[in-house]
Amino acid sequence: MPQYLMGIDAGTSVIKAAIFDSRGNELSRGAHNVPIINPTTYMAEEDMDTVWVAATLAIRDAIEGSAVKPDEIVAVSATGQGDGTWLVDADGVPAGPAILWTDGRAGDIIDAWYADGTISRQFQISGLGPYAGTASALLRWRAENQRELLDGAINLWCKDWIEYNLTGDLSTDPSDASLAGIDVRTRQWSLEVLNHFGLTDVRNVLPELKTPITQIGTVTHTAAGLTGLAEGTPVFKGQMDITASSLGVGVARPGDCMAVIGTAGIVTVATDDLGDRIEPDDVGWVIPHSPTTWIRALGMNSCTPNLDWYLREFGGSFRRESEARGPQFSFFDYLDEVVDGVPVGSRGVLFHGYTAPGGERAPFVKPSARASFIGITGAHTRNDLLRAVYEGVAYGIRDCLDAIPTEVKTVRMAGGGANSPVWSQIFADVLGRDVVVPAGTEFGAKGAAIVAGVGVGLFESYEQGADETVTILRRYRPKKKRTALYDEYFAIYREYREAMPPIWDKLQTITRRA
Repeated sequence: MPQYLMGIDAGTSVIKAAIFDSRGNELSRGAHNVPIINPTTYMAEEDMDTVWVAATLAIRDAIEGSAVKPDEIVAVSATGQGDGTWLVDADGVPAGPAILWTDGRAGDIIDAWYADGTISRQFQISGLGPYAGTASALLRWRAENQRELLDGAINLWCKDWIEYNLTGDLSTDPSDASLAGIDVRTRQWSLEVLNHFGLTDVRNVLPELKTPITQIGTVTHTAAGLTGLAEGTPVFKGQMDITASSLGVGVARPGDCMAVIGTAGIVTVATDDLGDRIEPDDVGWVIPHSPTTWIRALGMNSCTPNLDWYLREFGGSFRRESEARGPQFSFFDYLDEVVDGVPVGSRGVLFHGYTAPGGERAPFVKPSARASFIGITGAHTRNDLLRAVYEGVAYGIRDCLDAIPTEVKTVRMAGGGANSPVWSQIFADVLGRDVVVPAGTEFGAKGAAIVAGVGVGLFESYEQGADETVTILRRYRPKKKRTALYDEYFAIYREYREAMPPIWDKLQTITRRA
């Protein structure tokens, strides 16, 4: 009988499920949107039951859209948006909405932790530089503001919530837990780290840790009826989206690197040696990956949403012009033409893409950080600003990559931004490194499927799973003259953002008071 794998990727706004064969070919997918709730401009939540319903629909669509029979799917694993806090009570019922990783309500806690040295005291144990939407900060906020919800509760992460509904298992894995308070070397909860964060007395809400390749159960009768999966299908714990996506593009060995140009802008580099000291200090994350590797990760809070925002507010004329060319022309292909027609450096306009409600988290942590254009004169056009957004996101990725003290020669690029040849070349030129784009689209789901494949015995290791399922579709090489010019622009980009924190703080204070 043929053997297929299913990976579920519970993103921030879209829940996806995909079926893969043992060579990594994506046979079908399903996807359903989930609305993000913003009670205020700096809060972000989701209804947990709505997320589960979206997952059931995505899984069912993936199965019905393929020729694969449910009993031919030999293993399932999930990944999902990291951080935030997904709280369930003793009966497994959501204790209110999930608070997402983009939420900013714990910003004051983060500022205090950095100011009083809390972050530095625990960083070399956990490898965790928290930001406003980190689970550790949000659990502290819950302890101070929603204490009644924590009694008898269990804190899950997004993938765990979906897997609980599939199997009844209440657990997480060290990758998601690494952003809450573990000893990253032992991959177990650390009482010392939790004590630094003021979470010792809510230790009871933290779930059991299981390795990503551990079978946590099988699809229940109820879940089978809702999803179309066969009852009894093995489900494996899986890992958070950063590590799953890394694996899905082929990051399996030390020195492998990924840049995700998606909702968040994530830079990951694999290592098998944390050494005596983790660098850079007090920012980003060290995330357990395979049994013998870790991921050093830095993540921009907002990546492609910067372009979404610009097009939402100022993209009407671009859309009309694209539509006038006929339905055979893609809107984003038209944008590529526009961007390609603007000189390198956007004629002196720089964009800093800090549009997330929770500010920025890498390569610096500042909850009050806000986006901006600089260098605009009356001679600049909408086209200049559009290219500046493309370049600004690339500068943000370079800002993160440059902060990781590991030599990287090739960057594997994933996410929506990787679909643009023009943007991909901008990344190669800004980063000064080769950029390769793997074949496929659902890399988080593919990474989850590889983990499931290792768990069920289809692959002997992460390395074998990546080797047998990942192929390179396109390659972009940096153009030396452009890189030299971008080096100069990037130096100004860095200087500006390093000067802005006190101004961001003042603006936030006035805005919240108003």
